[in-house]
Amino acid sequence: MNADPLDALKDIYLPVEPHWWPPAPGWWITAALLIIALWWCGRQLRRYRAASAPIRAAQHIIDTFIAEEATTTCCDAALVNQCNEVLKRLLVVALDMRTVSNQSGAAWLCTLNRLSETSDFTEGPGRVLGEDRFKPQFSVNRRALLACVKRLLSKIHYRKSKAMLEGSA
Repeated sequence: MNADPLDALKDIYLPVEPHWWPPAPGWWITAALLIIALWWCGRQLRRYRAASAPIRAAQHIIDTFIAEEATTTCCDAALVNQCNEVLKRLLVVALDMRTVSNQSGAAWLCTLNRLSETSDFTEGPGRVLGEDRFKPQFSVNRRALLACVKRLLSKIHYRKSKAMLEGSA
């Protein structure tokens, strides 16, 4: 009669594993924060794209001038005036820099120098955008001018450029 007391024990049953649904409250909070962060990032990206669209459009126009430069038959004065028009429209109309709307000559070139952070417009190929374009006979290095304007457009930022001009005035 001396039976083994361990034989009288019953097997151990493991508890049922928890289901994946519904998730714990921490996961709900994490998901909500993630959705809010993604929405905010998307909204900021949309704002940035909308605000920088005029800069991209101006860059596209200048790229078109560069591509057509070898085959175009327009005179130098027309190219200079078109470059000047693109820059004025971008700065005054699209980026709302009203202080440059009535600038011309040396003041306009100094403004372009400040924006490009170079001296290409007062001492380089960009000086034809000032009073030189009104001379009866003037010559322009078309490629250098377009490269100069392209470098300027690559430095323009829809927020920083306006603050840069207001800070230096």
